[in-house]
This record gives sequence, C-alpha cells and structure tokens, in this order.
Amino acid sequence: MILSYTQTYVATHVTDTDLLIWAVSCLLVGAVAGAVLTCLCMRRHIKKAVAATELRAKKEAADKMQERKYQFFANVSNELRTRMALIVSPLQAMTGESLTGDVKQRLQMILSNAQMLLHEINMLIDPRHLDKIGRQTPKPLGDTTADKPTPQVVYEPLSMQKVQTDTAAQEAEQTATQPEQKATAIDDSNAAEAAQLDDEELLAEEKAANHPFTILMVDDSADMCRFVRDYFRGEYNIVTASDGEQALLQLEENDGIDLVVSDVTMPKMDGMELCRRVKTDLRWSHIPVILLTGRTGEQAEVQGLKLGADDYITKPFNAEMLRLRVKKLIEVKESRQKQFKEKIDVSPSEITITSVDEDFIQRAIKICEEHISDTEFSVEVLGQELAMSRTYLYRKLMNITGKGPAEFIRVIRMKRAKQYLEQSRMPIAEVSAAVGYSTPKRFTENFKTEYGTSPSEYIKKFRASSSN
Repeated sequence: MILSYTQTYVATHVTDTDLLIWAVSCLLVGAVAGAVLTCLCMRRHIKKAVAATELRAKKEAADKMQERKYQFFANVSNELRTRMALIVSPLQAMTGESLTGDVKQRLQMILSNAQMLLHEINMLIDPRHLDKIGRQTPKPLGDTTADKPTPQVVYEPLSMQKVQTDTAAQEAEQTATQPEQKATAIDDSNAAEAAQLDDEELLAEEKAANHPFTILMVDDSADMCRFVRDYFRGEYNIVTASDGEQALLQLEENDGIDLVVSDVTMPKMDGMELCRRVKTDLRWSHIPVILLTGRTGEQAEVQGLKLGADDYITKPFNAEMLRLRVKKLIEVKESRQKQFKEKIDVSPSEITITSVDEDFIQRAIKICEEHISDTEFSVEVLGQELAMSRTYLYRKLMNITGKGPAEFIRVIRMKRAKQYLEQSRMPIAEVSAAVGYSTPKRFTENFKTEYGTSPSEYIKKFRASSSN
C-alpha cells in the first residue's frame, strides 16, 4: 500500500530536473566527505612526519652533543697522555739505572703515582667513568687499553710547539765523518760491468756501510722529540720534524732515513696521512713506520695498520720497548736482505712489505732476467727501464736487498749461473756467456766472490753431495 502510494507520488510530482539535482547533491556530499577524509589523513600523516623529523633532529642534536663531549675529552686526554709520556718514560729509564736505595725508592713512588694518574686520564675518554675517577685500581704497566675505543675525532692541540730540526748540523757532522774515497782497481775485461762499478757507486756503498741508522722522529711536542733524541744518543742518528709536512720535507732532503717514528695527532698533516704518503710513494715505501698515539682502542690501531704502519705504540710508552721495536724492524730488514742473497728463486713478496715495493722488485728482477746474457746490460739501462734516476735506484735497491744496482745485477747473474751449473752439463765458458760475461775469467772471479769457491770447485762439491 505504502510502496504503491510512493510510486504514484513520484510518478506524478517528481520531475527529471529534481532527480538530477538530487544526484548532483549526492555527488557533492560524497566529494566533500572524501575531501574531508583526505584532509584528515594528510593532517595525520603530516603530524607523524613532523614528529619523526623532530625526533630525528633531537637525536642528531644529542649525537652531536655526545660527539662534542667525546671530542673534548679525547683532545684533553691526548694532550695529557703526551705530557704523561714525558713523565713516565724518563722515570722508567731512570729506575732501570744503578741508583742508591732511597733515590730509586722515591723514583718508583713517583712512577707509581704517575701511572695511577695515567689510569684516571684513560677514563676521561668515556664521560660515563667520571664518577669513578680516583676509585679504581690502575692497570699494570704497559696495559693502556681503554674500556671503550676512542671515537675518531679531529684533534686540535692545546699547545703548538715548533721543533727546531738539527738537519744542517747533522749533515755537517756526517760530511765530516765520511771516509775518504779509495781507489779501486777494476778488471776491464768486461767493459760494461766495469762501468757499473764506477767510483760513484763504490763511494756510495762505502758511505752506506759507515752511515748510522737514522730515525726520523715526528711529533708536535718539542720535548718528546728531545727526549727520544737524548735517549738514543750514541746509538742511532735522530732527525726531527714537528708535523707530517715537515717530515715529508725531511724525507725529500735526507736520503739516509731508515725509520719513521711518528705521533698520530699533529697539526697540518697527522701521522695517519704521513704514513699513507710514505707507504704509497716509491721513493720511501720501503721505510718502516712506527705510529705513536695518545688515543686508545683497537679502532685507531687497525686504521694505522691498514695504512701500512709497521708497528703501533700507545703513549705513554716504555722507551726500552721502543728500542726493542726498532731493533726488531732492523732484524726483519736484515733477514729479508739475507733471503735475497741466499735463495736462488726468491719471491719479491718474501723481501718486501708493501705492494709498491713488491712490484718494484718484481720488475727489476724481470728486467735483469730478460738481459741476463747481454754483456752490455748496465745500471743505466736498468734505471731507464724502471724509470728511476741512478740515485733513487741505488737507494731503493740498497734498502730492500742490501745491494746497489751493480751488485743487484751481479747477484741475479750469479744465481742463474749457479742454477745452470747444478742443472746442466754446460761448460763453464758457456755458462759465463749465458749470464752476460765476455770472459770466463771475470765470471770466475765474481762467482768466487759471491759463493767463496770457483765454479769448477762448486760443480765437484755439488755432484759429490748429490751422489751420496
């Protein structure tokens, strides 16, 4: 009944225009409702984004504040540890001397308190330990590892001290003590080889034999440089630099530097960058580098070793430990040089440390092997093919192999000659020609100089030992 009435009413009263208006109104209501919902969703999303941005900003601000705290304490701690090194290290050296009982006891008391103070300085690295300072037992001597690795921060030194280098005086002293050049008779039966062993190289070899082991000490603390120089006085020659830039100048001007000992945190150029520059430059890559630092933690040590550092010592250090580390590096160098001399087919990796040096030795050996039978092959040719001056070539080969260029060529020839004598039935005259000698006489002399016996005697001994 009601449905029938409604249908009748719509049919008689509602027009098409009314239906259109009603439909449009519904659409408008729907659109407005959708817009409102969209605005509400966007507003909610914006609120969340703003909240997230504010939270992120607060976190970044907190992180920056924490980083500034770490930087402050790291900078202060590094400066204090450097000063403590100049207290603890001399005290350690003095307590090892022959002193009266009372004096030694007082020094040990001072040293003990200095070590306790050092322990408290170590805890400054982590601000969370501030409330514990003065209430913990100091770590044993030599154990300076902090509970938490030091963050990598930029160090701005509290005091800037310039080190006066004694380069001019040291060079004058070295010049005064250099031996006079001696005339050496050279058999000119092989003109090319005689040219290799000229007076320049003989003088350089004689100078190297009498040249003291030289350490370049790099530290922005003049007192630290002075302490190391005084401690090693009479044992090693010490030259100094106040930062990495001065150290590079010393390396360029002084071709006798055998070892670099460098602080890590310095102005202008720090020890990490200095180490990288040394180890990637063919002129210096053979020079060992020991890094000294007031920072603690494995992260800084790993970073230094990745850059090619040969050793890493934390301040304050025991001066005797530094001496032992230096001696160890010298022994390693001498061992590699011995391997080059004694092994017939020595691998370049066995006598080098860096990839730069390994590649250099590999190329030098290959060039000598390619010219093994060439009687005109000379130091000049080797230098040209390696694209190195005679001076740098001599310095490089001497430091890695213990041999100058002429000796290097001769050793390669003697190694190959020894191999021919052992593995073939070639007459000595043929072996001589095969390794670049124009006369068997000169070959025999060099073989005897290298191995202490003539080629013929060596063959007899070798065959006799092989048959037994």
